[in-house]
Amino acid sequence: MFRHSIRSKLIVFLVFATALPILLSALIAYNLTKENVKRSAIEDNASLLYQGQINIVNYLDTVNKLSLQIYDESVYGDTVIDIILSGSDELDSGLDRNDVMGALRRSYYALDGIYQVFLHIDKSSNSYLYFAGKPYGPMRQEQLPEYRRWNVQAFAGLTHRAGTYRLRPENEERTTDVFTFNRIVYDIPRNEKAGLLAIDVRIDFLRSLTQRLAAEGEQVYIVDGEGRLIVGPPDRLGEKPDLNGLDDVLAARDESGYTVQKDGSDSFLFYEKVRSPLADWTLIKSVDTDTLYRRERQILLLNAAVGALSLIVVVVATAFISLKFTQPIRKLIRGMQQVESGGLPLELETNRTDEFGVLSRRFEGMVRRLNDSILKQYRLEIMNKTNQLRALEAQVNPHFLNNALQSIATQALRKGDKEVYGLITSLGRMMHYNMHVGDAFVPLSRELEYVQDYLGLQKHRFQGNFRFSLEIEPEAKTVQVPRMILQPLAENYFKHADEAPEKEGVLRIRAFVRSIEKEFPDREDDFRSPSSPRRELIVIVADNGPGIEQNKRQELQDMLDRPLVFGQNTESPQIGLRSVGDRLRLYFGESAAVFLSQALEGGLQVTLRIPLFGDEDFRT
Repeated sequence: MFRHSIRSKLIVFLVFATALPILLSALIAYNLTKENVKRSAIEDNASLLYQGQINIVNYLDTVNKLSLQIYDESVYGDTVIDIILSGSDELDSGLDRNDVMGALRRSYYALDGIYQVFLHIDKSSNSYLYFAGKPYGPMRQEQLPEYRRWNVQAFAGLTHRAGTYRLRPENEERTTDVFTFNRIVYDIPRNEKAGLLAIDVRIDFLRSLTQRLAAEGEQVYIVDGEGRLIVGPPDRLGEKPDLNGLDDVLAARDESGYTVQKDGSDSFLFYEKVRSPLADWTLIKSVDTDTLYRRERQILLLNAAVGALSLIVVVVATAFISLKFTQPIRKLIRGMQQVESGGLPLELETNRTDEFGVLSRRFEGMVRRLNDSILKQYRLEIMNKTNQLRALEAQVNPHFLNNALQSIATQALRKGDKEVYGLITSLGRMMHYNMHVGDAFVPLSRELEYVQDYLGLQKHRFQGNFRFSLEIEPEAKTVQVPRMILQPLAENYFKHADEAPEKEGVLRIRAFVRSIEKEFPDREDDFRSPSSPRRELIVIVADNGPGIEQNKRQELQDMLDRPLVFGQNTESPQIGLRSVGDRLRLYFGESAAVFLSQALEGGLQVTLRIPLFGDEDFRT
């Protein structure tokens, strides 16, 4: 109860200590950033509108250059302007009229967004129209008096529904919004008006431009000098929109800026006047305060979310602190229970730097050493069982084969063939030795008898061109060694021997016991008690064969020196050597070893080093 009370007080204290500063910082940040957000919004919108008006000016300049190409003889030859000035198309000249229509067609396809191109020639009173890939006209129309009142040569007009210029059927549906770019064609030497070129341009480009400039909750308009819509709501095009502050924007002398409207829902009007003599347009963007300060509110909500998350973290941290000192002890107890039940501790915190970490590491080290000893014994049992199973699998009715060999040997002896009798007898003793799979250790003398039988068979194979010698100290004969450690070494020589060698083959086996002046360091994997003085059995198998190159011999030595990993290297071409080394290390620890070197006879020398830990290693 007392502990619970302290925990409650700690939670309350941490909540106040954390939540109050977060709340104060959120309010202060809100007030400080409000003006910064407003200033940033003004700068961003001013930059956007400026870029927008630059795009509009560039687009109008492109249309203007297209209208000027009617004067460019390098584009249309010297016929079109001459036809306009001379009115030669009134003479029913098909060639002149085709030239005029070709000029309109090229203008129609010169720029995306052109809806139709109209040309009126005063001299001939003929009008031409190119629309939707089709020519219309020429048609005689009276001179158009309205354009003669214009004081400018070229300008962009008001947005309207595209008309027919009285050259197309009047009953066609009119649904496309365009603005007309008008250019008066002049007889430049006389400075007289000679005709009118009108290019109807879809407002799709301008509408897409305004859409890119407007974010969610914002509106962008393009109006002319009188406030009429060039781009805006489709149902109000050509009309003055109901927009508070529009008159203030039109009356402003500055080319860009903003106004603030107080009409129940505060809003900002940002504007940028189009700086082009071709159009008296103004780009206007309406932004309400809710949209303008949306980023600020997001920051406030973010701070609130951070505060709520901080409260959760405080509660969790309080509970964590209360359990921090008891949790390592509980984990250590659970680890001990797991070891008692035969498992391994999985939750020890060995990476801590305090006393709990030291205790966990000591306990883990003790368990690891115990597990290594158990695992080593387990591997030995598995290897013994595996060898027994392989030997049993190889025993196809062993008694029958043994009896059969004895019968064959007796028959050979009756016929006086003592050599065959000796060979079969040696083979029978080898089979008898292999059938006793239950003995993991045998005296070295038993191993030598088995090897002598094997070498006797090989001597008969090479027809006297092979000899072997055994130099065994009496003390070494009684040492208990693992079964089948000498025969793989002898067999290794015959694997590389020729069937008809040029020189006599020699195999020499030596075995002796020697004392070790410097004691071995204690090892965790040695399962026999050390004795003093420490001694070791040395077995040397040397031959006069072709030997092994030094680099290849070093590779084999590295393979033999690698730590034993159960289940690996079973497919190695040097399985015999590897098996001998692995079994020695399993039985005698890491102090047992296999060494490769060049023999005095010129071939390969294999040295086995087997440590002796006590008198039980000299069982007879």
